[in-house]
Amino acid sequence: MTVKLYESPHSRSDRVRWAMLELDCAFESRSGHDLFGSDELKAVHPQGKLPALEDDGRPLFESAAICTWLADKHADKGLIAPSGTWERALHDQWTAFTLAELEAHLWSTARNIFIYPEEEREKVVIDQAVKEIRRGLEVFEKHLAEHDYMVADRFSVTDIIVGFATNWAVSAKQTGDFPHVEAYNARLMARPLCHLSED
Repeated sequence: MTVKLYESPHSRSDRVRWAMLELDCAFESRSGHDLFGSDELKAVHPQGKLPALEDDGRPLFESAAICTWLADKHADKGLIAPSGTWERALHDQWTAFTLAELEAHLWSTARNIFIYPEEEREKVVIDQAVKEIRRGLEVFEKHLAEHDYMVADRFSVTDIIVGFATNWAVSAKQTGDFPHVEAYNARLMARPLCHLSED
């Protein structure tokens, strides 16, 4: 069975690569910015975006979905709770919250700072997004004041999904008022297999 990861450094691909390393999962890498929008990539991701995965010829996209699938597939590694358990519900909760209430606003900010052409950038969107980023970080700060990790007080794939976003917030200098988020990020970055960049 062949697993192929379509990836590019310093992107959500890092989230998937980190999960694969923690799971000790054999895979083939197809990497490079030239992949974006290519016909090859569109066969795996309808928008030609990275990351994407091929597992025995079956395409899968969206980094959180890929990480969750891989953790389920390698359940013996203990990085995700089984379906139907409370811990799995918490994984789903924190994954959904991360993507909707933190990562989406970080991405909105980034698009209006350096992705969109200058004439299309909107400062008001940045200001709104920063406000929402802080609201999301407040929730993580409260949780992490009482827990070292997101689910069951142990490292799991949930932390890989959440950690990518909190590390992005740290890199974007949004976490100065959130010491528990910063401590959590430092714990994750200290893991030998962590594949996140500090900038």
